[in-house]
Parts: sequence; structure tokens; C-alpha cells
Amino acid sequence: MRSSTLSFMKGFMLGQLSVIVVIVLALRYLLMEDRYIPSRLSTSPPSRANAAAAGQLPAAYITSKTYYDVIHHPPESTDWLNVLLAQALMAYRDDATINNRLVLAVDEVLNGGVRPSFVGPIHVTELKLGEEFPIFSSARIRPSDDIGSMRAEIDFEYNDQITLGMETQLILNWPKQAFAALPVSLLLSVVRFSGTLTIELINPPETATKPERPLERYIAISSYSDFVLDFNVRSLIGSRTKLEDLPKLTDLITTKLRNVYIDKLVYPMFVKVKVPKMWEEGDKKMQQQEKQEQTSLEKKKEEKEPLLEESIVKEEDKLSSSSSSIGLKPKAKEKMEEFVEDIKEA
Repeated sequence: MRSSTLSFMKGFMLGQLSVIVVIVLALRYLLMEDRYIPSRLSTSPPSRANAAAAGQLPAAYITSKTYYDVIHHPPESTDWLNVLLAQALMAYRDDATINNRLVLAVDEVLNGGVRPSFVGPIHVTELKLGEEFPIFSSARIRPSDDIGSMRAEIDFEYNDQITLGMETQLILNWPKQAFAALPVSLLLSVVRFSGTLTIELINPPETATKPERPLERYIAISSYSDFVLDFNVRSLIGSRTKLEDLPKLTDLITTKLRNVYIDKLVYPMFVKVKVPKMWEEGDKKMQQQEKQEQTSLEKKKEEKEPLLEESIVKEEDKLSSSSSSIGLKPKAKEKMEEFVEDIKEA
């Protein structure tokens, strides 16, 4: 009887223990998760730090998330961009014809600033913005020269005639001032303009120390060197005997204009378009607060210095009066004076 009771108790305890183990394992694997597994409820996007931790460059990380294959992705159409730019350009053309606004503006620019003494006033005689619109095509993303960066490449073509006509005088200042004047008339037309534009977002480099002025982020727009820029230049020089369409003058003008374009826009040169900062106002407020704190500390320091000097002078007077009343010895008096001087120096 006793052995059957013990066997029953052992079986009962083992049954209860097995039930507890099964419940614990069920709770562990069904309702709980390991610490190294990220939460499935987290909706925050992965940061650049996570991408760097995974061993990916920013460009590779972006292309993987946007499903863009830089090598095999075909060029894309920019018809929507052509339509928007055509609408904007047509609006500007209509506004320019009202009261000759554009002619007056160009006339002011040509005659403003410093003009050589041998060139007379410049008068704009003709200004036409054409009737066609620029056509952009074959947009694609390509790796940039900077590691981990990308740029967009867009082909463009503009076949039209943008014409600027002007008249001026070449003044001969010898043997006296304005001794003679040579009339010059020019008619300059841009006939064809095509090439490839590159657009790249330039981020400021990371620095270990905080710069005094925050580094700016901007968009760099440039052109490749295989561009086509054709001009049609007509010239008329002279008053009674006139020289028309001089080849030397035509070559000089076209070469100068092409060099200006190369120096300003052909890669590695670029036009900078500043990107507005989201936290610019907050940075300005923080800088103002830092300046205010610094000025307040300087004022407090300036206010404390006179009080310290007054306290030192009072202590010196007390010591001198006490030494004279008590009748201190000369050596003790000298030591007290030295002690006061040490306090002043400190």
C-alpha cells in the first residue's frame, strides 16, 4: 500500500512538472522573441548609419531601395519636363514684349558698369527670343567622381534663332580725345545649341570640429565638353565706305563666346544652385543664444573686477591700521605688505 502511494506521488509530481515545462516553452517560443531580432512594429526607415554598418555606400543603398540599376536601366523620357519648361518660356516671352521690358533691361546691362574708353554707348536695335523650345531627352543616373555619389545626365537640343542686334561706336582718342568715331553694327544669333547636362547634389564634407559657418549644400549643374554651339554673326563697319561680315571679326566673337561658356559651365566648372536649409532658423537662434551667453559672462566678469579691487584695498587699509595701533614690528609689517601684494597679483 505504501509503495503504491509513493509511485502515485512520483507520477503526479512528474506530470505536474512536465505540464509546467510545456507551458514555459510555449510562452517562450510563441509569445516572446529574441533580443537581437528587431521589432516588427517599428516603422522607422533605416538610417545612413545602418546602411554604412551593412557595408554599403550611400549610392548603392539608395539604388537598392529604389530598384534602379545604374548599369542596365534604360534612359528615361523627359517629355513632362519639356512641356513644363515650354509653358514657362512662353510666359516669359509674352512678358518680355510688354513695353519692351527685355530690350530696356539688356540695354541697361550692356551700358552699366565699367565700359572701355574707346567704346561708345551701346544701343540694342533688335532682340528676339525665337519660337521653338528646348528639348530634353535620355535622362539617366550615373556614378559620380566622388565615391558613393551619383549624378543625373540629360541630353538637350535647341534649334532656333535667338537674335540680339546692337549698334555702337569705336572711338579714336588720339591725337586728342574723341578725335574720330567708327560706327559698328552687330547682329548675333544662336542657331544651334546641344549637349549633355549633368546635375549633382553636393553634400558638405563631414568634419570632426564644428565650423564657424555651417557648410552649404547645393546642386551643381555643368555640361560635358562635347557640346555644339553654333552662331550666326553679321557685322557692318564704317560710315561712308562700309565693310560687311568680316570673317576675322566673326571668328573673334564666336571664339570669345565659346570660351565664356567653357569657363563658366563645362565640367569641372559648374553653376551652383543653393539648396535651402531646413534648420537654418534654429541654427541662427542657437548662435544668437551663444553670443548672448558669452556677452553676459563678460559683463559679469567686468562687474566683479572693481569689487575685488575694492575689497583688496579695504583689507590693506585694515591691515595698515591694525599694524599701526598694535605696534607691530617692522619685519611683521613687511610680511603683511608682501601678503597683500600677493593677494593683488593673484
